[in-house]
Amino acid sequence: MSIIVIVILLFILLLVYKNFYSKIEKEKDLKIALFKLTHEIKNPLTVCKGYLNMMDYNDKENIRNYLDIIRGEIDRTVMIINEFSDYGKLTLDKDVVEISLLLEEIYETIKPLVKSTNIKTKFNNIDDEIYLDIDYLKMKQVLINILKNSIEAKKKDEDMLLEVDVGVNNNYLNINIKDTGIGMTKETLSRISEIFFTTKQNGTGLGVGLSKEIIKLHNGSINYKSKYGKGTSVLIKLPVK
Repeated sequence: MSIIVIVILLFILLLVYKNFYSKIEKEKDLKIALFKLTHEIKNPLTVCKGYLNMMDYNDKENIRNYLDIIRGEIDRTVMIINEFSDYGKLTLDKDVVEISLLLEEIYETIKPLVKSTNIKTKFNNIDDEIYLDIDYLKMKQVLINILKNSIEAKKKDEDMLLEVDVGVNNNYLNINIKDTGIGMTKETLSRISEIFFTTKQNGTGLGVGLSKEIIKLHNGSINYKSKYGKGTSVLIKLPVK
């Protein structure tokens, strides 16, 4: 990737950022959202600028190393922009889905992550006859996001159990995802829905808020419970077809 291409990409990212104003101008927290977005985008762009200034154009190894870092920061910026832009244009493409098929596909998706971390998993009470009227891809996105968060919560050098319980109660499907990971403090738990709030080094702070919006559009609910040092549970309730 040449320096000219990198500069062009950075310029395009700044243009995309300017277009955000028209998309979220009607939001109550416009000023706060724009301030936080500016801060989140500014950090990786500052890193890119710094490495471009330090780059020794006569040293190919130096250029290669710096370009890898710059590429990573550009990827992170694009990810932030993509996730943030989803807030302003969430729509559903619903269809009737058998929940067992969705959960089986999700399990296959996370299986490599689980195996690489030696996490024990249990998927309980998955009934083949439960149908939901949902946006398949968006619901898959929500569940994978929650499961990945659980996987990343594993304590170093300790075993962890990741358990998924599924059942129907009062015409609602309950999906309860529980882990015995590091858990969250009360402060972190109270702030997980805040836009751009994250405790992860490479997180965007958009996943939980976006998941809640998607569940809400499905006329469902999502609730988090956690205790630091003990683990976290996430309960999703969705109306059954």
